Amino acid sequence: MSELDLPEVLGVDRAGLIDGLASSVAVFDQARAAAEALEIPFPSDAVKDVLICGMGGSAVAGDLVTTLYYEQLRRPVQVHRGYYLPGWAGPDTLHLLLSYSGETEETLTAAMQAMERESPALAVTSGGKIDTWYGERGVPVLKIPGGLQPRMALLHMLVPTVVFMSRLGIIPDQTAELDAARESIAAAIDAYGPDRPTEANTAKQLAMRLANHVPLMYGAEVTAGVAYRWKCQFNENAKQPSFASVLPELDHNEIVGFEKSGAFGEQAVVVMLKDPRQHRQVERRIALTRDIIRPGVSDVITIEGEGETPLARLMDLVLLGDYVTLYAACLRRVDPEPVDSIGTLKTGLATTGNQRLQAGQSGSI
Repeated sequence: MSELDLPEVLGVDRAGLIDGLASSVAVFDQARAAAEALEIPFPSDAVKDVLICGMGGSAVAGDLVTTLYYEQLRRPVQVHRGYYLPGWAGPDTLHLLLSYSGETEETLTAAMQAMERESPALAVTSGGKIDTWYGERGVPVLKIPGGLQPRMALLHMLVPTVVFMSRLGIIPDQTAELDAARESIAAAIDAYGPDRPTEANTAKQLAMRLANHVPLMYGAEVTAGVAYRWKCQFNENAKQPSFASVLPELDHNEIVGFEKSGAFGEQAVVVMLKDPRQHRQVERRIALTRDIIRPGVSDVITIEGEGETPLARLMDLVLLGDYVTLYAACLRRVDPEPVDSIGTLKTGLATTGNQRLQAGQSGSI
């Protein structure tokens, strides 16, 4: 019996984040219904381009959508992480404000500028100023449940983003895609959940291979965003250094670094996330890159998402990554929920400089 089949090992997850993933289908349904019901007070032709504004776990939804639908976007869409909006954002730029807490200072600053420019906006949040201040000033707000770690609220952010963009004609109608994604989530929970023993559980097997290494996440095209999601989940859940890069760009620089990787290479494991419908040259690059870097790292692992549609395969890879990183935390005997370094940073920001947080403000993502 594997360590990950022992209740006392999984018990390291004191907040029950692993068990919480079992409710992902219900969360998906709730998020989809709420997004479909939200009144959007402006027509589709009022939107010329889109800025998805967010940070951390909230912004990852934007990464996933922009990489997944890149070839299907009917209008320009960009993820914005930061305080100041780009100069081109104007009264026909839709600002999609994603902030789990509703108190993310970068997103609040961007939202203020969007209102000054009289831009249309939609918001997804559990509360905070995004809900109260901007909601009271006419920004439609989709209120989602509170009390979660932002990174564990991905479906609450991702599903509404897909629905809103579909409703506004920014991407084609996603009814069938969403139906298939729901099935994929259910299948992933069954395949990767804690009740399935390690010998038949890909997530547990991967966690055992990656828990004591430095995962280097590689994605390409539709898997670029999910590679970054895995990287962040390793950082926050397992408290592991992890880094993400994208093909074909990494073939123009990063592969050379493995020629003399030394002690780092002994700790590094490259994980390549694939999709069966990638460009033929990307497929060739994945195979060649694997062969070139293999002598300079501990291992190279290739994973392909399961599912009938791109969104379904994306959901499979997202759930797989969530389970892998939570299992890795258990193997490392670290509680996956706390993110102490982020809390320390926020405390420092609240007590130094000009932008001090007032009592009761969390500054959360």
